[in-house]
Amino acid sequence: MEIRGLTALVTGASGFIGGRLAERLANEEGVRVRAMVRHIGKAGRLRKLPVQIVKGNLLDPDSLITAASGCDIVFHCAGFTSASTGDKKEFCRTIVEGTENIVKASIEAGVKKLVYMSSVAVYGLNPPDRADENTPYQPCGNLYCDTKIAAEEVVWAHHRNAGLPVVVIRPANVYGPHSRPWTIRPINMVTAGQVMLINGGTGLCNCVYIDNLVDAIVAAAKRDETVGHAYVITDGVAVPWKEFFGCYAKMAGKPKMRSVPEKLGQAIALGMELIAKVTGGQPKTTREAVRYLAGKTRFNIEKARRELGYEPRVSLPDGMRMTEEWLREEGFLGKTKGKNK
Repeated sequence: MEIRGLTALVTGASGFIGGRLAERLANEEGVRVRAMVRHIGKAGRLRKLPVQIVKGNLLDPDSLITAASGCDIVFHCAGFTSASTGDKKEFCRTIVEGTENIVKASIEAGVKKLVYMSSVAVYGLNPPDRADENTPYQPCGNLYCDTKIAAEEVVWAHHRNAGLPVVVIRPANVYGPHSRPWTIRPINMVTAGQVMLINGGTGLCNCVYIDNLVDAIVAAAKRDETVGHAYVITDGVAVPWKEFFGCYAKMAGKPKMRSVPEKLGQAIALGMELIAKVTGGQPKTTREAVRYLAGKTRFNIEKARRELGYEPRVSLPDGMRMTEEWLREEGFLGKTKGKNK
């Protein structure tokens, strides 16, 4: 499908993935972008782009119908970033109910394709090695993982029952400029000396640089044969956590990171969980996170390579170099501007 000249709605456009996608579509792909945000006053970097900024809320169906009206494609990127704790009702409403609302709005608008941004979290926190699109969902009790599964089920149900043309993208840990969970949070933790490696950081991190992910999203939108399919997207190589976090440690000038055996990490995390339960705060780490950091899964992206022509063009060294440039510009390194972000 030729997307140049089409009108696309990007939900979550003020966020990390949605914002970069909106920029790419508008500046490089010739798409008329309708960038949906919850608060017009927080449109931020979108104001510098040739896009139409519209207000919409995933829990307000009427606002979604208005936003999607006249659009050819919908890219649904809005929702929580990965997290393990929080209010279950809020997760369900935003991720599951919100997805159902945008799906119904897309059907009413008669869009040619809905591209849904899911996550490899649908395979649980400890998926089997070489997991791919044929690996079954693995509910695990984690709010983010389980609600992402439920949201995907909503998307697939409307594809089957209403004929909505959908394609699902399942990225791994997305890092790069503006990423809160995998760039801003790690650099702040490294700077504060709070990063704790497990088993020497030998567990494997499946990451994907934001521009690589956007390449895959755009390719999925352009190809007609992607309808009805899901695609796992990573940088193609799983790297040890000591290497991934080590990049941030080098940026911050703090190359030494403490490491503990998994059993000790579990004990430390349990203590933090108990303290958080008493104080009502959020633990700095959890037993779930410790197990995740000890895992050695490598995701298989051969389907994306074969059907999307996807080949990660930004390596980890290059991605981290561009990420460091952004972190320095924003004051997260060596300045005070970004410390409270």
